[in-house]
Amino acid sequence: MKLFAVVALVSCFTMSYAQCDKGNVYGQKGQKYGIAIVKADSTGQHVVPTAAMTLPTFKGGNKAMCRYINKTKKYPVNLKNQKISGTTTVQAKVLKDSTLTDIEVVQSSGYQAFDDEALRVVKSFPKMIPSTQSCEAQDMIVQIPVVFDYEEEVAADKKKAEMEEAKKDLVKPITLYFENDRPDPRTKQETTNTEYVGLYNDYMAAKSNYVTNAGKGLAGAQKTEAQNTMEAFFNDSIQTGYNRLTKLTNFLVDALKDGQQVEFTISGYASPVGGNDYNKMLSARRIQSVLNYMSRAHGGYLAPYINGSRPGLTIHRDPEGQVGKFNTTAVRETVYGLKAAKDRKITIHSISVR
Repeated sequence: MKLFAVVALVSCFTMSYAQCDKGNVYGQKGQKYGIAIVKADSTGQHVVPTAAMTLPTFKGGNKAMCRYINKTKKYPVNLKNQKISGTTTVQAKVLKDSTLTDIEVVQSSGYQAFDDEALRVVKSFPKMIPSTQSCEAQDMIVQIPVVFDYEEEVAADKKKAEMEEAKKDLVKPITLYFENDRPDPRTKQETTNTEYVGLYNDYMAAKSNYVTNAGKGLAGAQKTEAQNTMEAFFNDSIQTGYNRLTKLTNFLVDALKDGQQVEFTISGYASPVGGNDYNKMLSARRIQSVLNYMSRAHGGYLAPYINGSRPGLTIHRDPEGQVGKFNTTAVRETVYGLKAAKDRKITIHSISVR
């Protein structure tokens, strides 16, 4: 079998064939990157590609290769301090057994430090899926530009710092609160199509009603204290929980795009007004409403991770049901009281990122 040479120019900053999550359409000096493939037989004559031929592939595709390069490469400090950018093209032969050999720089960036680092990164590549011709593996040559973009590096440093800061905040559990018997009151389903943001907005809109009723039947200082406490609960606990949920959702998108693995538990609770079986179903609906919000945020990016069709995110659901008991049947306590308000919740906890 003839040895085909394939030059595959794959930029990690393209929105074309080798699409990457954070790619730019244009590379250095306005040059547009894509995949330019040139095939030649052993005599150097060009050949026409056929449907029977496949090209060498990084496991997981071009996006996975881009992520690998971006996570593995280390921007040379002296060039970074000088705000210098450059691109080094590295060539490698992908053998039939998936190993890479004959790895060398074929187009220098003009800076030895860039060239040395690009060579180190490609030499560290795991085995690639080899090219095939009519389902038979064959050797092929690939060329991979490794891009060192100063502006991208600065943006990546900033994003990394933001993610580290977000991870510190995620050490604490996130608690979200619900109106009485929401979502889908008086139903016995464990799932719902309602999403938490709508429930949150409705709850916040009902704040004055909850504050007023928290003091119903009380007088003087007791009434004032009950109402002030309920208002503070809305302004602090309910609103803070929602804000932290949005931060967590943003963090999940960034972490999963970066190829990290995330795991957490989401537990649901209910105030002890209904029976325990009903409260467990209600707690399950509350959990689902939060996952619905996450699934629909960012254009639905997290949906395949949450439904399990894409790996990277593990969620443990834990509908605990009711919390404690009431010593009264007064609506002021069982619906509008602070204890009842604190019992109607879900908690996102045990968050790990690796």
